[in-house]
Amino acid sequence: MVKKIDLFMTPRSQYGVLPHFTKKFCEALNRSGVRCRILEAERYNPKPFLEEIFKDPPDCTLSFNGLLPDAEGRFFCDLIQIPHVAYLVDSPNHFFPLIHSPYNIITCTDRFSCEFFQGLGAPHALFMPHAVERELTASMDAPKLYDVVMLASLIDYESLRQLWHEKFPAELCAIMDIAAEIALSDQDISYVQAFVKAMDQQAHKQGAFDLTKVDIVEVLDQIEGYIRGKDRIELLKALDGVKIDVFGSAGQPEGWRKYLGNKAHNITIHEPVPYEKALEIMRQSKILLNSCPSIKNGAHERIFAGFATGALVVTNENPYMRQYFKDGENIVFYQYRRWSEIKDKIKNYLSDEGQRKQVVEKGRTVTMQNHTWDHRAKALVKELDPILAHIKI
Repeated sequence: MVKKIDLFMTPRSQYGVLPHFTKKFCEALNRSGVRCRILEAERYNPKPFLEEIFKDPPDCTLSFNGLLPDAEGRFFCDLIQIPHVAYLVDSPNHFFPLIHSPYNIITCTDRFSCEFFQGLGAPHALFMPHAVERELTASMDAPKLYDVVMLASLIDYESLRQLWHEKFPAELCAIMDIAAEIALSDQDISYVQAFVKAMDQQAHKQGAFDLTKVDIVEVLDQIEGYIRGKDRIELLKALDGVKIDVFGSAGQPEGWRKYLGNKAHNITIHEPVPYEKALEIMRQSKILLNSCPSIKNGAHERIFAGFATGALVVTNENPYMRQYFKDGENIVFYQYRRWSEIKDKIKNYLSDEGQRKQVVEKGRTVTMQNHTWDHRAKALVKELDPILAHIKI
C-alpha cells in the first residue's frame, strides 16, 4: 500500500495555478492517510533537494504537468529509480516523451488523452480530472458584483490559422480546417479524433497525406489553439446585451477588440488575475462562462471552482460531465452554434434569482460530493497500489 508520496513544486506556473493545486492536493493526500510533503529544488543547488528524497525515500513522487526529460533525454525518475506521477492538467501535446520511461505514471484530465497515451504504448495512463479544495465557501446570499464572468486569455485564432498556410502544405491545411470544424461542432469528438477523421475523409478524396513531412505535435497544437480561441470568442459575441466581465490576457496590442469590435459595449476587459483572486471573482459572480472545447470527455477545474464558490456554471457538454450533471437541473450546458439558446438561458437565469440559486446549490452539492482533491487523492491511491507493485517487479 502507498504510504509516502513526495510532491515536487513546479518552478513556473501561469497565474499560480499549479502551486495552488500542489498545496491542496498534498493536504488531501495527507488526509487520505498517505504521508506527503512538498519539495522544491533550487536550480543551482539541487543537493538539499536530493538529500531530502534519499533520507526518507517515498513510494513515488508527483508533480503537476510532470517532469520532462533533460537535454540528453534522461528522466529524473529513471536516475533516482523512484516512480513518478505526472499529473497532467494541460494539453497532452507536449508530454508525449513521458511514455519513454517505465517509471512514469501519467494522469490526464480527459479520457481521450488517456486512450491516446495508451495507444502510444504508455503502460500506466490514468484518468484523473481537475478538482477543487473541499474548504472553498460560497456566498449564495451576498450581493454579486458581476452578472457574467469569463476567466480566459485571448487566443488569436485567425492569425493562428493564417500561419498554417505559411508552415504547412495546402492539403494539410485543408485537413486541419475540417478537423477544427468537426471538433467544434461535435461535442463528443476530441480534436485528435477529429484530425484522424479529417485525414480519413481526405484520403478517400485525394489519397493519404504523408504525416512524416510535418511535426505532428505542432499540427495538433495549432488545431487545439484554434478551437479554444474560436469557441470562447463565438460564445462572447453571441451574448450581446448581456453584461460580461472578462479577466484575461489580450496577448497583443489590438487584443480582444480585434474580435469583439467596438460594438461590444456589454463586455468589459480586465487584466488577468492570480488564481486565488480568480476564486474570489467567481464568488462574486452570478454566472461563470467556461469555454473548454479541447476537453471532450473530462472536466476543467473552473467548472468545480465556479460551483464551489457559488456561481452558476455555463460550460461545454461532454460524456463525462453528463455522468454527474444534467442541463437545467444542476448546470447549464451550451453547444457550439446554438448560440440563441444559450443567450436565452443566461438571460432567464439572470432575471430569475431563485431559479439560478437552486441550480447553483444542486451543482455545488454534486461538486463537493464528487470532485474535490480528496476524491482525487483516494482515487489515485487506489490506482497506484497495483501499478507500483508492477513497476517494482
